[in-house]
Amino acid sequence: MLAILYDPDCLLHETVEILGSKLIPALESPARLEAILKALRLSEHDVRTVQFSSSTDEERFTQLLSLTSQTHKHDYLAHLQTVYDEWLSAGLIEREGHVLPECFYLPTSTGKPMRPPKDTFARAGYYAFDMSSGIMSESYRAIVASANLACEGVDMLTGDYRKRATSTPASSDVDTVFALCRPPGHHCDGRRAGGYCYINNAALAVSAWRASNAGANADVNAKVGILDIDFHHGNGTQEIFYSDPDVLYVSIHGEDEFPYYTGAEDERGLGVAQGTNVNLPLKVGSSIEEYTEKLDYALTKLVEYETEFLVVSLGFDTYHSDPLGGFQIHTEDYESIAKKTRQSLKGVPALILLEGGYVIEDLGNNVLSFLKGWKSVI
Repeated sequence: MLAILYDPDCLLHETVEILGSKLIPALESPARLEAILKALRLSEHDVRTVQFSSSTDEERFTQLLSLTSQTHKHDYLAHLQTVYDEWLSAGLIEREGHVLPECFYLPTSTGKPMRPPKDTFARAGYYAFDMSSGIMSESYRAIVASANLACEGVDMLTGDYRKRATSTPASSDVDTVFALCRPPGHHCDGRRAGGYCYINNAALAVSAWRASNAGANADVNAKVGILDIDFHHGNGTQEIFYSDPDVLYVSIHGEDEFPYYTGAEDERGLGVAQGTNVNLPLKVGSSIEEYTEKLDYALTKLVEYETEFLVVSLGFDTYHSDPLGGFQIHTEDYESIAKKTRQSLKGVPALILLEGGYVIEDLGNNVLSFLKGWKSVI
């Protein structure tokens, strides 16, 4: 059975970005999630609402921060929580304003680690790598809600991560959870925001899965496979797990596209993790047949790895008319992509996390097509 999770707080984040030379409303907007929800509610799918509040559920919030801190820097997480209020108090923005960086961290030849600047205004660039990840008054609530959905998804698949009366009930019938995470996560490397991403939801899901296994006295090092099929390379996910042999990261993405500096085929992992990072770049505008060849190879690697838990970073910016990318993939193709993926890894518990996709008018139908293909197997 497939379950779909949603938190209304994920709609609160609505910021701006600098795209090219223009300051515009961010393409990663609440309208994306609203379009998906509209399509889902007009379908046979049941959307389960998870309303999380850090102020009323302090125990859960502490657990969430503890898990996130396993792959994210403490000072970075503190920055996400406080930077808007700090800028507001310092008079750097109005209440309706948005935090955007001016100057970015640059490596130095001194050999000394770069420390966060003391200047409040300057710190925004220390904790970001681009100008597409603004922060406004309600951003942190949405960021935490999105991250919590990833953990709630693991809860449903295992039932062991947290045990309290208000926990999302686990079900032996649920083997797939689709978490409608917004903001997305795969560009966050645990110390910087970028590409609309603030917390890496895939990395958090891995930490929650491992915590669940530890609590069940099972193998903490169970093999996790991450299939990233967003159009853009998940530089953050790659960075976090580049030295981890117990996570196989496989990404199909636009060649030489954002985030530009990562995603090459020769980035294969470090040390004992050599071979557990698989990048499959594909030229913009490639046909569905060319895409399917990459997908077949990606799925073969995940099966050979003997994946025990699958995370799918699912982006619909692979759509043919997406403003930020695109292969020659049409609505009906998402059904075959999902069906092929589930057939290859049938029986493996799977957590699907929403990443990109910016053609609002078609986004809902694309999601429905993917879910149709996935459910046709289970």
